[in-house]
Amino acid sequence: MTRRRFVDSHLHLWDTCRNPWYRFPQPGDDSFGLGLKKPFPERYLWADYQESTSSVDLVKWVHVTALTVPKDALAESAWVASIAPESKLPHAFIGTVDSTWPLTEIEAALDHEMAHPAYRGLRVLTGLDFASASANALLSMLSARGLVYDAVASPGGIRAAATGLARHPTLTVVLEHAGWPRGTSLQHFAEWQAEMADFAALPNTFCKLSGMGMVVHRNDAAIFRRFFDECVRLFGAERCMFGSNFPIDLCYGSGQELFAVFEQIAGDYSEADAANLFAHTAERAYRL
Repeated sequence: MTRRRFVDSHLHLWDTCRNPWYRFPQPGDDSFGLGLKKPFPERYLWADYQESTSSVDLVKWVHVTALTVPKDALAESAWVASIAPESKLPHAFIGTVDSTWPLTEIEAALDHEMAHPAYRGLRVLTGLDFASASANALLSMLSARGLVYDAVASPGGIRAAATGLARHPTLTVVLEHAGWPRGTSLQHFAEWQAEMADFAALPNTFCKLSGMGMVVHRNDAAIFRRFFDECVRLFGAERCMFGSNFPIDLCYGSGQELFAVFEQIAGDYSEADAANLFAHTAERAYRL
């Protein structure tokens, strides 16, 4: 089989030996529900990522910040920009800010980051209250600059995020990891489904089909399909995109296994829809 053309909408690179910016959960600490059996690698760099994606034709990529402490956001962005040319591929990156910073400081950070041609926007991993005036101001700054907001929301918070984001109809919003489901029971699926429908009703939103390994702790095609098919039904394939979430999801199986699951799921769709899921949607959302 010809290797599938792939634009990775969600990956992380890091070097914790050189850049001590990260505070990762450890095996035995299940506060994040990751079910880790071994620690994350100290380094995950371009050569490692290339090996992980050898079963697809990687043509473009989107780096998403892995920072847990946003004070190092500008330093991480500068580091990613310095190593990105090694890939020789078109790319983009998503940074972060601390939502508690003064708005003038956030605005200055965004303008500084936009000096990097590959900078596309940000995610706020924790602490953003979508009903607050500060969140509204932050999202307005992104919209005014034509930047992307990578939304971190899970069941119980997806509907609130949709309500807040509805005030910003020109902002490109990408919901991470299929709405970060926290379980696979029928009840949880129904709750997740109802909130996702609210989010998908916003026409300026996209959805990443990624991160399900963090939920089920293995590459389970049947479970992935149940959630991903519902995302495609709600958003349409033209607003859904696969993402590797490497190296996080390498904790649950090899890259080859994950891409085989993606291919199996995409096999139920038209070739045009499959091309959207693997590449075209990410290209549109992140202007690649």
